[in-house]
Amino acid sequence: MAALELPLTTPRLILREFVTTDLAAVRRYALDPRVLETVLHELRTEQELTTHFCGLLNARVTRPRHSFELAVENRRTGTVIGTCELTKSPGGIGEIGYMLGYRHWGRGYATEIAHALCDAAFSQMKLGRVRAMIATNNEASRRVLVKTGLQWASLRRRHAQAKGRWWDCEEYEILRTDWLKRTTA
Repeated sequence: MAALELPLTTPRLILREFVTTDLAAVRRYALDPRVLETVLHELRTEQELTTHFCGLLNARVTRPRHSFELAVENRRTGTVIGTCELTKSPGGIGEIGYMLGYRHWGRGYATEIAHALCDAAFSQMKLGRVRAMIATNNEASRRVLVKTGLQWASLRRRHAQAKGRWWDCEEYEILRTDWLKRTTA
């Protein structure tokens, strides 16, 4: 079983389980066309979003649990500003992802999230590698991953089909040994 002690905290954020009262905040960012331009897998309607959200609430009781989709809460305001995910894949590999509301872009929050998820993957879940997959045109996420210490690993041509077309994606990764060198130096 993938163990993860929640919440995860950063200097400015709390990464925690979703609660029912978060749905309104999720609607604000998850249906924003500016945010949807940057993600491949979108929820297109209120109904799709509500169904997905209810699934998140139910996933908290699933055992064994290998995926954690978490609310990103601003510690100062208590407002949910986005979501992030840490999933354990076969072979001891963690996969991370994040999505923030448009108003919260460019403030370093995504880097805090990626760092917290990597740290949890290695320290709590004892995984050997963490990776992230981004669309090749997502420069902001590329900068976040590099700042966090992940390195380019591969180009996946026609990796994801979404929004009526195929997308090329880049994979970034960091090994546990490299993370420990980076964070204990």
